[in-house]
Amino acid sequence: MDASRLDFTLAKASDAQAIFDLVYLHPDPFLRAVKLEDVENWIAHGACWIVRDSTNKIVGACNIRVPETTADSAPEPAEFGGIFLLPNYRERGVADALAVLALASYYWDNDPEDLNPIPVISHVHIKNDKPLKLLDRIGFIFQREISVPDGVPGFEHMPREEDGRLLGKEFLLPAERRIQLFREMAKLISTREIGTYAISVLPALGMIPEELERLATHLEMKRSG
Repeated sequence: MDASRLDFTLAKASDAQAIFDLVYLHPDPFLRAVKLEDVENWIAHGACWIVRDSTNKIVGACNIRVPETTADSAPEPAEFGGIFLLPNYRERGVADALAVLALASYYWDNDPEDLNPIPVISHVHIKNDKPLKLLDRIGFIFQREISVPDGVPGFEHMPREEDGRLLGKEFLLPAERRIQLFREMAKLISTREIGTYAISVLPALGMIPEELERLATHLEMKRSG
């Protein structure tokens, strides 16, 4: 069995427990606590990508939380939920690939030809510097500091300021970044390796390199004219 092989795919409902155990079973001081039902909902309604090793074990996950929309109010931004990888797979290009796959498939599903799609944001605890380099590589731009209101569930274990406030940083992914994301997704579908890993990418929903390139070119033309 090839120990250096990785398979990237959209998560299925049957993957929810394994993803929860991998990411949320042991709360990270900088990671919002969630329930298994939350993970199930992200898989059903968002873009949740996973990576498996050669034994079929899930070793990484990345999700986009898609807000519910109603006819009576403007939709809230979608949220890039971050990336979790087992330590042996970090710093090898795997995290970047997961981010591209999750974001590109989210945009594929949500008004891919609209110049003004629902925004995608990301939140990071004020003292958590680990995700910042990845967010920068992906194209997120710092917007502002935020204060989490008291009583919001899932934040109880996070470190606070001396005055009791829970602070974070909010980042925004510019809409034009989709152009490059679609092209990077096309490359990932076509490639057979990342660093030292042999990989396979199983796209869903008819995503093929030719259509992704068409979308990227279409958006470029709409923006320019």
